[in-house]
Amino acid sequence: MYTQVYYDEMFMRQALSLATKGWGKTGINPLVGAIITKKNRIVGRGFHQKLGEAHAEVCALLEAGKRAENATLYVNLEPCCTTGLTPPCVHAIARARVRRVVMSTTDPNPDVNGKGIECLKQHNIDITIGVLAEAAQELNKWYSKFITSRIPYIILKIAASRNQRISGFKEKYITSEQSRRFVHSLRSRVSAVLIGIHTVLTDNCYLTDRFIGRHSPARIVIDPHLHIPLDSHFMEPSSRRIVITNSTNDVGKIEKLIARGVEIIILEGNHYAIDDIIEKLRMLRINSIMVEGGARVFADFHENKQYDEIYLFIAPHKVSDGIILDDRIWKEAMAQEHKPITIGDDRLYHVYRNN
Repeated sequence: MYTQVYYDEMFMRQALSLATKGWGKTGINPLVGAIITKKNRIVGRGFHQKLGEAHAEVCALLEAGKRAENATLYVNLEPCCTTGLTPPCVHAIARARVRRVVMSTTDPNPDVNGKGIECLKQHNIDITIGVLAEAAQELNKWYSKFITSRIPYIILKIAASRNQRISGFKEKYITSEQSRRFVHSLRSRVSAVLIGIHTVLTDNCYLTDRFIGRHSPARIVIDPHLHIPLDSHFMEPSSRRIVITNSTNDVGKIEKLIARGVEIIILEGNHYAIDDIIEKLRMLRINSIMVEGGARVFADFHENKQYDEIYLFIAPHKVSDGIILDDRIWKEAMAQEHKPITIGDDRLYHVYRNN
């Protein structure tokens, strides 16, 4: 005979799995999945599919219909109690006469934090909180940081040879196809990828989610002298494009970029403070960024402690020439306590910033 704790965890795992279907599409909103059960049988499912569209709880309630009365709702984040692009979920839950709500965590949004729970309690709805909380926090770590600090969650993604080179490769890619699939999966989850103009000019990179096919994030380039080629892959209109440059550049070229739908961020000078870049991107509602090169960009973000994670992929080859990755990043990622995992022929070091 299974206990209710067993069922609570089982249904919450399903809610968390549903939530991941929204990866890359919910904008500054969290990833949320919802399951409605009656006598421990599922009668409704939903997830937040896109910014501005119905939240997970409402989707699940619509599927459940009248069966939601006296049912249990499982949701990985506290239901909202504020009116934004959609009405408060707590009102829909109360109207449906749900008997019990099981959630993983409270919403870190200061406008909601705990208030949604209190509203549900006022409608005599039983509350259980803390089910699979660690997994839920990991899922929405980007949302949690942005909603409390208004600073995007930042990942440094680096591919290097085993002798620390990040360029000078004989082939276009130095890492294995398996590693590239992993990177595309990461890309599909973030709001944007960011590179320096040298990377565009050298690699003519796509910066898309070609392997996974889930979501291609916005593309951002730091380009002080406006060298971006109008025929580069960066310019393809498959996703949002943002160019960071300065006001002294060719006005005609800036106008051509704008005419093609490119967003322009103007900063003065030829070398931009990372904090200034982040502030401008925050204002554009970019809540998570994967930095993909080049060497100076990696070093600037790392030196300013504007990163939350590092993914360092090390190929088994040596490269005789090429740019060397900043030694501080290399040593941090490969510190003795960090054990790599094997992906294809490569080693992946994944570390969280601890200072």
